[in-house]
Amino acid sequence: MADFISRISVVCFAASYAVALGFEVTRLWFRSGVRGVTMVGFATAGLLAHTLYLFWRAATVTALPLSSAFDWYLLAAWLLAAGSLWMTLSNPRTPVGLFVLPVVLGLIGAAELSSREPFPQSPATQTWGVIHGSFNLAMSVSIVLGGLAGGMWLIQAGRLARKQAPLQGFRMPSLEKMSLWASRMVVIAACAGGSGFLSGMILNAVNRRRGLLETVPWNDPVVLRMGTLVVWLIIAAAISRLFSHRPEGRRVTAVLSLVSLVMLTASILWGVLGTTQHGMPPRQPVVAAPPAGGAA
Repeated sequence: MADFISRISVVCFAASYAVALGFEVTRLWFRSGVRGVTMVGFATAGLLAHTLYLFWRAATVTALPLSSAFDWYLLAAWLLAAGSLWMTLSNPRTPVGLFVLPVVLGLIGAAELSSREPFPQSPATQTWGVIHGSFNLAMSVSIVLGGLAGGMWLIQAGRLARKQAPLQGFRMPSLEKMSLWASRMVVIAACAGGSGFLSGMILNAVNRRRGLLETVPWNDPVVLRMGTLVVWLIIAAAISRLFSHRPEGRRVTAVLSLVSLVMLTASILWGVLGTTQHGMPPRQPVVAAPPAGGAA
């Protein structure tokens, strides 16, 4: 069994999710009972392989389990894939996977471009690292779910305004439910993002005091992109609450949620493609070589 699990690769579950997404797309053209069963089958197979892969990583990596950027992205993808499968089984006619699975595949792609090296470890950094990572994970998942709800709201509201018939085989949630979901996710993302940024500052101070990491300057890309995202989330949550009782409030919340998702995507791309001192080990002092012919 262990040998079988060790052979599971990222390609295995990414391919399963991609096939499931392909079946979701075919809903736009025709209906089929077999298609639904096959789609759920591939999504379930992908989630199972994804789960076993994460367990194998947690069991075999000598450092704190799932403590690298690679693992973080895969864990976020797993949470969204599990939620997508659960919502698909609960509401078979709602095209959840059509919106969620592209994000799952995007996070898997970001994982492949990220470092697999665990961050420096110590009892203090392990504790604050888990707190910091958990808040950032909650923020990211909340942004994705809120953005998807906001996007679905805009699509459904636009179709209703143009008096278009529902898409064949699709049954979108009510506008009220999608708006409520988007509004709640914006607030949760703002709270989690602020807590994650604060815990990151504490983690940086702990690492600097213990000499585990170089000082991460305020102009470091990680600090800039996360700080910008958190400030936006706080502003978006405040605007959403301010407009909550106005006629245009639902549309405003949907747009804010969608913009938050775009900003998160840009932040992830910035983090994957940019350079940073975040998580880098301390530099070793340079020792001058002894002169030729001198004592070693």
